[in-house]
Amino acid sequence: GPPTAAPLVSVDTGNRLQHTIRFVDAANPTKRGKPAGVMGVEIWNSVGTTPPPSEDALQFVAVDTSSPYVLNFDSSDGGKNAYYWLRYVSPTGERGPWSEQTAATIAA
Repeated sequence: GPPTAAPLVSVDTGNRLQHTIRFVDAANPTKRGKPAGVMGVEIWNSVGTTPPPSEDALQFVAVDTSSPYVLNFDSSDGGKNAYYWLRYVSPTGERGPWSEQTAATIAA
């Protein structure tokens, strides 16, 4: 069946125009592995000045099978916020619940 847990998400903003997105299993936050039956995470985001009102306002970024994921931005995005929503996906494509929204400023 679909994953039942949502990942815990953190974003490192230490590099200019780049975010390093890390995700861990909420049930085992000190371990690097994913929950059983999970292939990876779907990463979705929205870039702007206000949080997205719903998942319909998000853009698909990638499916990542191992943390971390590095995302680079255009210079025009510098100073804006990136809002991230992640969810686990099974090997058969079934999706779990969304993570809590995580926001990070894009360093210019």
